[in-house]
Amino acid sequence: MKAQESAFFDNPLKQLKGRSTERGWLYSRKEKAKMHMLVRIIVHAEDEKQAFTKAENALNELAKGEKYFDCYSTFDNELTRDSYVDWCHLPPVMLASSPEGKYFIERGWEITVEGFMEAFKQVKLAVKYLSPQEIMERTYPEDLSANIKKKINVLSIRVYFEQLSNLPGYPKYLYHEHDAILSKSDLELALKPEEELNVYVIPADVHY
Repeated sequence: MKAQESAFFDNPLKQLKGRSTERGWLYSRKEKAKMHMLVRIIVHAEDEKQAFTKAENALNELAKGEKYFDCYSTFDNELTRDSYVDWCHLPPVMLASSPEGKYFIERGWEITVEGFMEAFKQVKLAVKYLSPQEIMERTYPEDLSANIKKKINVLSIRVYFEQLSNLPGYPKYLYHEHDAILSKSDLELALKPEEELNVYVIPADVHY
C-alpha cells in the first residue's frame, strides 16, 4: 500500500462505521462482485437532500429499461448496507471536497483506468492477431499459438470493444449525473464548483 494511502486510512476513513474494511470498498481492487459494481454519481446541489434526489434521477436514467444497469441500490437503506456484496457502511452522500469524498472519487478514477487498460489490452491483441471476421464470429485462427490464445478472451472480445466506447456501464465507475466520466478532463469538469452549489458524490450498488 502506498504511504500516502496508508496515512489516509489512519484518520478519516476509520470514522466510517461498519464491517471490517478488509471486506469493503476501502481495500477492494476491482470493486465489483457477482455482476455488481460500486459506482459514484457526482452532482452539483444546494444541499445533501437535493444532491441525493439528483443522483437518484441519474440512476433511474441509467437503469431505465435496463439499458445500462439492471437495477441499483443507494446507501440510505439497510438492505444495501447489509447486502451480500458487502461494500461496508458507506455514507449515502459525501461532499466531494471531504477526505472521504476525495478518496472515494480518486479510487473511482483509478479503477476506471484499470478497467479501460484491461479492455484496451484485449482489443489491441485482437486487432493484431485476429481478422475482422474472426472478431465478429469470436473465433481463433487455426494457426494461432496456444500461448496467444491464452491471452485473448475471444468469447468476450466484442464486449471489450464496447467497454472502450463512451457508453455507460462497466468499467465506468464515475458519472457526472447520468453521463459516464471517460477522461481526466471530464472528471475535472464534473468537480468544477458552480456558484452557490456544492459538489457531492453519491455511492450506489448497481447490477450490470
